[in-house]
Amino acid sequence: MMNKDTVSLAAQRAYSATVGRGAMAIAITGTSLEAGASDFAMAVATAGSDFGKRVLLLKASHANADNRPCEPDLESVREMAVRKSDCLSVLEVPHGTRLHSILNDGMRLSAVLASWSDAFDAIIIDCPPFGVASPAIYTPLTALAADAVLMVAMPGTLPSKEFDEICQWLAESGAELSALVLNDHFNPTLGQEIIREAGRLKRIWPRFPDFVARRIAR
Repeated sequence: MMNKDTVSLAAQRAYSATVGRGAMAIAITGTSLEAGASDFAMAVATAGSDFGKRVLLLKASHANADNRPCEPDLESVREMAVRKSDCLSVLEVPHGTRLHSILNDGMRLSAVLASWSDAFDAIIIDCPPFGVASPAIYTPLTALAADAVLMVAMPGTLPSKEFDEICQWLAESGAELSALVLNDHFNPTLGQEIIREAGRLKRIWPRFPDFVARRIAR
């Protein structure tokens, strides 16, 4: 199971393999809502900030701006972003703002992200996963502006035909998948599955699940 420590280690490696090699903007998406891409995006952003780097986690929502302008200039971004720690800031871009529009324009977004480099060492973009009916931003367009694109998937749940479809989805605008991250959080190990099945026999033999768990632990 992909526990908190496993996620942290995977996030550190993802950060090192992208930003550590010169990338600045990283788009993270998923093969489905259940894949956990948003959690992984936060983990990667946190990993970068733990390394002492200035990181911005960027995402969009359907919420209105409430008359608060969200412009693409650096001053506006720093004012709107919420500081989570000394090195980590999170900006949830409101719907209908100018920056929201630019997030759906990969060509313009690339130049905007580059203009933020004086304030941030890395920008992690939390992109909606494949199959979302009404996304706040359209991932292929946003991912085009990124230096690297990571996709989170659950192992054993993605047929090759569907994976090809997802890659074609990203390629609509010219974005290319850089790496696939496997999240086995919802896929139990064989031992866990045996313990689960043993639990169903508890009515017949109350001590059976504990017995099986001890044997597997050995």
